[in-house]
Amino acid sequence: MKPGDSLHCPHCGRNTFLKKETVMNGWVRKGEVLKCVSCGAVIEELHEEKDAPRTFSAEQDAAAKLKSLLGAEFERKPEIRADADEKKFCRDCAHLIAHPFLTRCMKFSRDVNPMDDCPSFTPKKEK
Repeated sequence: MKPGDSLHCPHCGRNTFLKKETVMNGWVRKGEVLKCVSCGAVIEELHEEKDAPRTFSAEQDAAAKLKSLLGAEFERKPEIRADADEKKFCRDCAHLIAHPFLTRCMKFSRDVNPMDDCPSFTPKKEK
């Protein structure tokens, strides 16, 4: 039997249908039952099948799902590494003044985005 099935209830004698209801013990879920809509009597207890425990890590599980979705082997792309002369962002420049409301370049006296390219980049000195 399943929820929505029509039946003749053995408790109340009416022609009715079933509804599924969760059985709780406080805040703990104990299971599910099928009840008569008319009288609320329990007709059948539903037993759940437990899944086998997963042995994949989250990353392997995501890769397996992607593989099944695309139908091809999932390959990682190599990490892109930039040369030192390509890293001339304002966030790494010595002239940048960071503030919660405003990011300014003191060399050009203007507002900047930390990820902008700096035309006259001066690296910050390490402490």
